[in-house]
Amino acid sequence: SFGQGEGRGARAVGGPATARRPSVRGGPCPAKNVAAMIQANKASVVTGFHRDSLEVRQMEIDYHLTVFDKLSSISSLLATFASSALMVGIPRRDNPYLVTLFLLSTGSALGSHLLVVIVSTMCIMWGPGHALKGEDASYVDNAVFILDTTKTSMEKFFIFGLICYFTSSVLVVWLLFDPTGSVTVTIIFFFILIWLYCKSMRIANALLPKTKVSGRVAFNRVGNIGHLMGDSTGALHGDSVNAHWATNI
Repeated sequence: SFGQGEGRGARAVGGPATARRPSVRGGPCPAKNVAAMIQANKASVVTGFHRDSLEVRQMEIDYHLTVFDKLSSISSLLATFASSALMVGIPRRDNPYLVTLFLLSTGSALGSHLLVVIVSTMCIMWGPGHALKGEDASYVDNAVFILDTTKTSMEKFFIFGLICYFTSSVLVVWLLFDPTGSVTVTIIFFFILIWLYCKSMRIANALLPKTKVSGRVAFNRVGNIGHLMGDSTGALHGDSVNAHWATNI
C-alpha cells in the first residue's frame, strides 16, 4: 500500500542498506609520490636555470661571431689593397733600404690580414657547430673560450696589419713621388693616424667593460638532468645539488 511504497522509496533514495556514496578522490598522496614530485620540481628548476645560462652563452657566441665577421670583412679589403701595392713598379735607382722596408711592411700587412681572414672564417664555420653538436654544455663553454681567446689574438694581428699597411702607404709615396709631395702625404697620414688612435681609444674606453663577466656556471654543473631525479628513496647519486649551490655561481 501507500505506506509500504513510501518506505521502499526512502530506502532507495538514502536508506542505510542500499545507499551509494560517491567515491572520494584527491586524498593524501603516498610518501613515494611526494618525493618523486619534489625531485621532478627540483630537476625542472635546475633545467630551466641551465637553459637560461645556455641562452646567455649563445649571446656570447653571437657576439664573437659578429666580431669575426667584421674583422674578416675589413681585413679582406686591406689585404686586397696590400696585394695591389706589391704590383707597383719600383725604380731600381731608388734607395734599396727603402725598397726593402716597403716590401717588408707590405708583405707583413698582406700576411697579417690574410691570417685574420682565414682564422675568422674558420671560427665562424666551426665555432657554432662545436657548441651545438657537443655531448653536453661543457662544449658550449669550450667553444666560447676558444672564440674569445682567438678573437683577442686576431685583434692584435689586425692592428699590426693596419700599422704595416699605413707604413707601406707612406713608403710607396716616397718611392714614386718627389720629396715635396712625399712630405705632404706623410704629414697628412701622420695626423690621420693620430686622429684614428684618439678616436679608437675614446670609443674603447667608453664601450669596453672594465671587468669581464662570463655566463659560465662555475660550480655544481649538472652533466645529466636525470641524476637530479634521484632513486626511489629520493637519494641523489652523481651530480648532487644542495640548497647552497646557487650562491657559488
